[in-house]
Amino acid sequence: MKKNLTIDVYMDTICPWCRMGTTSLRSALKQLPEGTKATVRWHAYQLNPGIRLEGEDYRQVMISRLGSNALFEARMKQYNETGAHFGLTFNMDIVKYTPNTTLSHQLIAVTPEDLQEQLIENIYTAYFEKGINIGDVDELVEIARASGVTDDAAELKMRLLKGDGLEKVELGQRNAQKLGIRGVPYFVINEEIRLSGLQSPSEFIKLFENS
Repeated sequence: MKKNLTIDVYMDTICPWCRMGTTSLRSALKQLPEGTKATVRWHAYQLNPGIRLEGEDYRQVMISRLGSNALFEARMKQYNETGAHFGLTFNMDIVKYTPNTTLSHQLIAVTPEDLQEQLIENIYTAYFEKGINIGDVDELVEIARASGVTDDAAELKMRLLKGDGLEKVELGQRNAQKLGIRGVPYFVINEEIRLSGLQSPSEFIKLFENS
């Protein structure tokens, strides 16, 4: 295993599998041998880039994508059961909106790197456990404030609305296209090993050992 690991994570803030995947990754990183340094870099990927800025009805969007109400209900059950395996709660019955995730990715982009992981975790918790509309800039700014990202909510709101971080979000999308990414989570280890989909901590560790 190399002494320095670089892990690029492509994710979306409304992706349940991304939430599980990053939780699994964190678990694996805690098991790294002493002296091994891991740098995680977060990249934007939007599952629904065409969603209206004000958001759309979550149930309708998912049924349209999956094909039926029965498949929708089965998927919600799958989120709950698989999430519990990773110690995560998914209160999908209170999730009303499929938001446009551009603003949330902008927020991650303008956040100092040492605070990004906690911010992402808090965005996931807000959306999946509390049903908060993370496409709403005021809700995002409050999450940022609670995550220690800013003491000046008004200033951060102004920055997001004028497009700060958007260039980095668009770069992530372009890089994902170059890599041929069609779904997330997607992991690139040391710019060599590519891994798509939800992985267990042990699967990550095996890859780290071979990197």
